Amino acid sequence: MRWSLRQYLIAFNMVPGIGGRRLMELERCFGSLETAWQASPDELMQVPGIGPQLAQGLCTLRPAISPQAEEAWAKQQGASIVTVYDDDYPSYLRRLAVPPPVLYVAGSLPSEEGVAVVGTRRPSRVGIAQAQQFSGALASRGIPVISGLARGIDYYAHRKVVEEGGTAVAVLGSNLGDLYPREHRMLARKIAEKGAVITEFSSRCPTVPGNFPRRNRIIAGCARGVLVVQAGEKSGTLHTADWALELGIDVWAIPGEISDPLRQGNHLLIKQGAGLVTEPADILRSLNLGDETAAGSESALSSLKELYRAGHSPDQIAAALDMPIQNVLVEISLLQLEKGS
Repeated sequence: MRWSLRQYLIAFNMVPGIGGRRLMELERCFGSLETAWQASPDELMQVPGIGPQLAQGLCTLRPAISPQAEEAWAKQQGASIVTVYDDDYPSYLRRLAVPPPVLYVAGSLPSEEGVAVVGTRRPSRVGIAQAQQFSGALASRGIPVISGLARGIDYYAHRKVVEEGGTAVAVLGSNLGDLYPREHRMLARKIAEKGAVITEFSSRCPTVPGNFPRRNRIIAGCARGVLVVQAGEKSGTLHTADWALELGIDVWAIPGEISDPLRQGNHLLIKQGAGLVTEPADILRSLNLGDETAAGSESALSSLKELYRAGHSPDQIAAALDMPIQNVLVEISLLQLEKGS
């Protein structure tokens, strides 16, 4: 049985070890994916990047692989499969040097890029609050928020967007049937209601550490800028920033205490030229949404003054205005100085 071009892509994507670069080489060497699919192990080994183990593995797996069955499996997961040969493949992912050939999509991808919000899997209380503050502000402006559904900053960013009724895009490092981490399954379902949960990994792909750096390039590819909330000096989050720089899009980092190990990655990025941001308005201005943001900031400041003069505590003001406590304390200090002068 002959398959369509997209079905050959789906089939090759189900073979462990065959990614975008090797697919490009296979098509270049054989002239078509159909010819490549039917090649012998000896013929496959002539392709750069295809060694004896991968060539033999592909030939052994071929009889058991069915793109039709894979699409039926995706449907069971509440998803569809989109390939680079399809018209509805997102244009922003085509910017990548090697776009993911196959995407499994639960929900609906936004038509335009969003802002990626990423960070450590073990954030501090302040880091969690900042992830929620920035993600909520972006979502309230209709900007899709992209992250990796990992524990920590990713989770809190996604959850806040869902609470705000915004659009979130979660990029997985696992396949849809074996979603990792498992405790985020309910959040993934909620994300798919207004946004999308996506992955390039097929039903046959196990969840292994190497999946996550690959996932990071898709996070950057879905974004027009990347915000690093909290990251250690050797954090995997910095890989997402590297992909952003390769695409020529903005990278922003929230600074912190200079001795804080969870901010060493942020400070490194700032030294390298990343935008230093302390409030969502900084990002919105970078996205040319500054005028309305300034008006919103003035309104929030006016509300803060009213609450302060009415005798509310800093914690109460922060909760009422959904504002970081450190920002509230700074504004109160300024008010006290004005009063004393």
